[in-house]
Amino acid sequence: MMRQDYILRLISELRQFVAGALGTGDRARASEALHAIMHAQQRLFHGPPEQFLGLTLDEQIDRLTRAESPAHAVERVATYAATLNEAARVYAALNRDDMAASSRQLALGALLTAAQRWPEQGHAMADDIAQLRLAIPDDSLNPPVRAMVRAWDTNSAGS
Repeated sequence: MMRQDYILRLISELRQFVAGALGTGDRARASEALHAIMHAQQRLFHGPPEQFLGLTLDEQIDRLTRAESPAHAVERVATYAATLNEAARVYAALNRDDMAASSRQLALGALLTAAQRWPEQGHAMADDIAQLRLAIPDDSLNPPVRAMVRAWDTNSAGS
C-alpha cells in the first residue's frame, strides 16, 4: 500500500507541476516541467537517462519491472506511461507536435506491452489505454503499436 501511495503521489505532484508550468505560458517553465518529468523517470528506472533512454521499449519494460510481481510491474509501467503522457502535454504546449505524438505513442506502446506480458492485469490499464487511443489517430500509429492495438482489441472483445 505504501508503495502504491508513493507512486500515486509522484504522479499527482508531477501533474500539478506540469499544469502549473503550462498555465503560465512561459517556455522556461515548460522546460522545467520536462526536467521534472525526466527526474521522475530516473526515479522509476533507478538510474540516469543514458541507462534507459537508448533501450528498446521491451528492454525498458524489462528494466523497469525486473523482480516485480505482475501487479507491481503493471503499476510501474503505468507510472512510466503517465510520465510520457505528461511529457506529451508539455511538448504540445511548446508546439512540438512531433515530440508530443511520439511520447503518446511510446506511452501507449508501454501499456500495451504490459497488457501482453501480464494479461490478467489488463483491466488495470484499460482506461489509460482508451484515453491514449482517443488522443492518437489510428492511421498515425507505427506498425508495432498498431499490431499491439489490434491484439488488444481482439483480446478485449473476447473478455
